[in-house]
Amino acid sequence: MITDNPRTGASYIEWSTVLAGAVLASAVSLVFLQFGSAIGLANIDSLRDNVADVSRAGLLNTAVFILVVQVLASVGGGYVAGRMRAPISTATPHESEVRDGVHGLLAWATATLAVMAGAAVVAAFAHLAVAPTPETQLAEAIVQREQAVTAILAFAAAATSAVSALSAWIAAVKGGDHRDRNVDFSRHMSFLVRR
Repeated sequence: MITDNPRTGASYIEWSTVLAGAVLASAVSLVFLQFGSAIGLANIDSLRDNVADVSRAGLLNTAVFILVVQVLASVGGGYVAGRMRAPISTATPHESEVRDGVHGLLAWATATLAVMAGAAVVAAFAHLAVAPTPETQLAEAIVQREQAVTAILAFAAAATSAVSALSAWIAAVKGGDHRDRNVDFSRHMSFLVRR
C-alpha cells in the first residue's frame, strides 16, 4: 500500500533501510570471503621468489571469486534497501525507481566504506605488530613484483566496485518494484507451518 510520506520537508533518504542493506551486504561479503579463504579462493601469494610461481589462473580465480561475492552482496543489500523503503504516493514511477536505486546505491556505498575502514584498521594493527628487520625486508625485485600485482588488483577492485554499485542499483529498483506490486514470496520463503 502506497502512502504519503509523513516526513514533509524532510529528506527522502531513509537511512534505516540504507543501513539495513549495508549490514546485509557486509555480512554476505564476510561469510563468502571466509568460505573462499577456507578453500583457498581468496588467497594470492604474490611474494614468491620466482615470478613464474605467481599463477595467472590463481589471480583470475581470485578476481572472479571476489567479483561474484561483491555482486551477490550488493544485490542482496540493494534489494533490501529498495524493498524496505517506504513508498511515496505522489512520486511518479520514474521518481520511485530513482529513489529506490539511490537507496540501493547508498547501501552499497555504506557497506563499501565500512569494509574499507575495517580493512584499514586491520592493516594498521598488522603494521604495528610486525616491526621490519633486515631479515623481514623484501628484496627490490620482490617489491617491484608486489607493486605490479597490486596495481592490477587495484584496477580489478575498482572495476568490481563499479559492477557491484550497478548491481545494487538494479536490485534496489527491483525490490521497490516488488514492494509496489505487493509481490508475495511466502510460497518460497515462509517458515510457518500452514494449516
